[in-house]
Amino acid sequence: MKNFLLLSALFAVQATPAQERFVSHDLEGYYDWFHEQSQVADHYESNTTLYTFTADTKVHEGPCRDAEVLTTLPLAFPVTNLSYNDDYFLPEDEINGYGDFWYQVTGRDANGKPFRGYVWGADIAKSYHRADLNKDQTPEYLLLGISSHERKKLRDINGELRLVQDGRLLTASTVPGLCLFEDCASSSLLRVINTPQGFPVIEASTMTVGCWAGIEKAYYFYDGANFNRVYHAEYTTDHEIASESFIVNQGASAQVCQYSHEGKDYAPVWKCRPLDSQNDRAEIVMEPTRNANAK
Repeated sequence: MKNFLLLSALFAVQATPAQERFVSHDLEGYYDWFHEQSQVADHYESNTTLYTFTADTKVHEGPCRDAEVLTTLPLAFPVTNLSYNDDYFLPEDEINGYGDFWYQVTGRDANGKPFRGYVWGADIAKSYHRADLNKDQTPEYLLLGISSHERKKLRDINGELRLVQDGRLLTASTVPGLCLFEDCASSSLLRVINTPQGFPVIEASTMTVGCWAGIEKAYYFYDGANFNRVYHAEYTTDHEIASESFIVNQGASAQVCQYSHEGKDYAPVWKCRPLDSQNDRAEIVMEPTRNANAK
């Protein structure tokens, strides 16, 4: 349902000067590619698999936070989506300042008990990906969802990136400004890109069409313990939010890398050079501090 609405909006937008590039044929190709890569449709179609985004996710008897709790589910736990009919009014709620709708889901909990109930939107991952980022021969769950921090102001909007293994949170990082809750009317994408230099980069991005059109992309490097935001930009307006150098250790060698530009298949291109002195490390430590002060 949402795919159809977004596609309709894409071609219905009036081509004002600020939107000419956004509604071009080039973006039509990106739109198709984006939705082939993402799990947007899974949130609106029946019998698709969704994953919990929070520990102790509550499954309620009805679409209301005061409804009886049927069971609780661990982090990154699969549930089966039971979509609403196209003419059904989605039951929505606002919790922690974020507005989202209630998912109707079914499945069996960790004890094997069957359930059929409702889970609020922020407790469901908006995008997910499986990858062996810590190289232990077992893929982890990489999840993208709504921030767990309370939204107190209108512009206080954040997403969150989480890495989960066996129901245990390994690490998490806020994605500043990434609008993922239902009121944003955006579609999200989460993917792991293997670079020619031999290291993976994580992309967390959104695409919004209509009156408020935009493509926002944040790239993260996982150093084995934490997520490091190495580039973040709003591509429609060419507004760069963050760009940081980062060190990639590869056995006996290491290199310093930074975002260069976007290449084929909408993949980022990185410029890297060998790490040859402690000055490089000191410079990278100082760079985020300088950028933070500039903001």
